[in-house]
Amino acid sequence: MTTPGSQAGAQPAHSTLAGELRAAADFIEASGMHDSVHVTCRAGHVSISVWEPYGDASARQAVVTRLAGLIGGAVQRENRPAYPEAGLRAEGTIGGLRAEVHTRLTVRRTGPRPGAGCPLAEAPGGQVTAVRGRLPGGWRWVTELDPAPAAAGAPALAARDCPSLTSEVLQAAAQTKSPAGRPAQNGTQAAVSRLSRGGS
Repeated sequence: MTTPGSQAGAQPAHSTLAGELRAAADFIEASGMHDSVHVTCRAGHVSISVWEPYGDASARQAVVTRLAGLIGGAVQRENRPAYPEAGLRAEGTIGGLRAEVHTRLTVRRTGPRPGAGCPLAEAPGGQVTAVRGRLPGGWRWVTELDPAPAAAGAPALAARDCPSLTSEVLQAAAQTKSPAGRPAQNGTQAAVSRLSRGGS
């Protein structure tokens, strides 16, 4: 728990700041979350940042949800329109003090590695697309809490990509030997064999 020195001097009395710190400390101790959060007090306001587990957004969401219930708030997603940043936030009270709890969320991108490529956003209709620049009105950033989008640009297996059943294709398949010295049957060849035997 910290109190910025530049803000501490703005308090009307040291006893007021001490009371705020005590109320915040008692709240965090009672919540059992003292190892997962960073608390700041200033001017009648308590801010709780959920930092851990750093790499597990779902676990951080659970911590935010629990603390939100304790301060009497509801968890909401927030998006920064000017740049790709998102998070979870809830507002309520602690011992008569205005309080907020929040955590940051990583925005998903088109690149194969974190931070690579363009940020992804979801349109009001649910379509996910890459967005360069400012987030359009009514859209939201796609975050690590959202399912990973399907890989873009993956080749689809169309009918024209499949070889025709010609005599050349069948002869080439028949010449492919298995380790035991017998011709290896792929799915197409096996089907042709069954048809030639009158099977189904």
